[in-house]
Amino acid sequence: MRQRQTGLNLKPIASFVALALLVVCIGGFSLFVGWNKAFAPLDILARHSAWTIHLPVWLGRTIGWLELFAAAVLFAGLIIPKLARFGMFAAIWITLNHVAAAIVHIIFAEWHTLPQSAVVITLCVVMVLLFARLARSVEQYA
Repeated sequence: MRQRQTGLNLKPIASFVALALLVVCIGGFSLFVGWNKAFAPLDILARHSAWTIHLPVWLGRTIGWLELFAAAVLFAGLIIPKLARFGMFAAIWITLNHVAAAIVHIIFAEWHTLPQSAVVITLCVVMVLLFARLARSVEQYA
């Protein structure tokens, strides 16, 4: 005899909690490094191995502003479910930004930065997948 399943489905709750943790961590990190890329003196960026130091200054500063914007969209996508799809695209952009950073670090033999890049890229991919799941569930029940 099959028992009727009762209770709360924890999978969506666990997914949302995992997404919230990733948004706080990756979004907070993106706010921090985006702010520095946008406003910090170049010698400080060089001291901390910012990949944008190898780009024209205007482009590096623009990437900082874009990172700030993407981080804000991550938080909005988490807080406002109808914006989850935008959160997913912001997470994709942040992922690609870190892939570009890793490539630049490899080109300039800044090997010490690669473990951080590997962790951040992995967490970003998970965040993209969780945002996609949230966006699908919001669209399904809309």
